[in-house]
Amino acid sequence: GSLFDEEYYRTGWGDVPYSRSEPRWIVFFGMVADQLIRSLRPRQVLDVGCALGFLVEACWDRGVGAQGIDVSEFAIANVRRDMVRHCRVASAAEGIEGRFDLITCIEVLEHMPEEEANRAIRSMTSATETILFSSTPYDHEEPTHFNIRPTLAWLHLFQEQGFSPDVDFDASF
Repeated sequence: GSLFDEEYYRTGWGDVPYSRSEPRWIVFFGMVADQLIRSLRPRQVLDVGCALGFLVEACWDRGVGAQGIDVSEFAIANVRRDMVRHCRVASAAEGIEGRFDLITCIEVLEHMPEEEANRAIRSMTSATETILFSSTPYDHEEPTHFNIRPTLAWLHLFQEQGFSPDVDFDASF
């Protein structure tokens, strides 16, 4: 978690800081929440690797309950004030309490060592029947990407837990 400090959020996202003061992130995660709510109709969402909690707050702002976990103390300390009770410092590799209609894990597992990522997958698949997962198969330059895998490798790990992709679901948003 210490890798993901203030410096990381200021510079680790390319030329646009990942911060509340940069409006594109609020707009982007609002659009993601709109799509998820319209398509999947979740009542309770868990965002694994929630960072500053943008997706969590977008869900709540749209009337859907959400929680977030992230290993970064800096990130959790900087979630929107009214979201503090919904976001906490934790890792999915340590287990997930409760059941969720939807778990999102967007660009997170490549930041975890292989065995931790495998444990996170087991935790997520035991806490829901629906997961929205993404991970870059290409960005080997990012210094915090310890676990870059081809898409098929991730699919295989989820398949081992009884999950398979929904080929009718368009997650291109």
